Amino acid sequence: SLTLPDLPPNPGLWWYFFTEMFDHFRPFFLMVFSVHLVIYILPICIKFQHDPLYAAFLFVGVLGTFKAYLTLADPAYPSSLKYMAASPLLSYNPTPSRTHFTRILPDLRHPIITTLLHLHAALLLLLQHILWVSEGRGNANFYYAASMAGGAGLVDARWAGMRIAVG
Repeated sequence: SLTLPDLPPNPGLWWYFFTEMFDHFRPFFLMVFSVHLVIYILPICIKFQHDPLYAAFLFVGVLGTFKAYLTLADPAYPSSLKYMAASPLLSYNPTPSRTHFTRILPDLRHPIITTLLHLHAALLLLLQHILWVSEGRGNANFYYAASMAGGAGLVDARWAGMRIAVG
């Protein structure tokens, strides 16, 4: 739904922002956040016209990072593709000069920190969801901090892929 009538706490980055916002600003920021997802389509299609599988990987990653009703499976799918593609046995390589999959993991700015951010966010999101949403004992700020840690790891992984493409 484009109006987000009921945005429950989830691993995404939108819910806390719209919870704390004044109601008269809500339509404007809903439009800005929705257009934000659309502006990636044309540049990625133009840049990766020779590698459509990698373009699809980036689209799934962008949607898995920035959509409104996020589940834990949304960021996990592109992350699993990233680590599987780093394996020489599972990498998709139509022509060695045109694929970007095999170089994502070595080109992370901080590979250990990014990997630990993914693990940290997955564990903390589960723990904070149980504490805050299920039992009512946690704090929304801690749940959102875990969401931000996961988002930072996903953005660093996507940024590594874009750095490979740009050179």
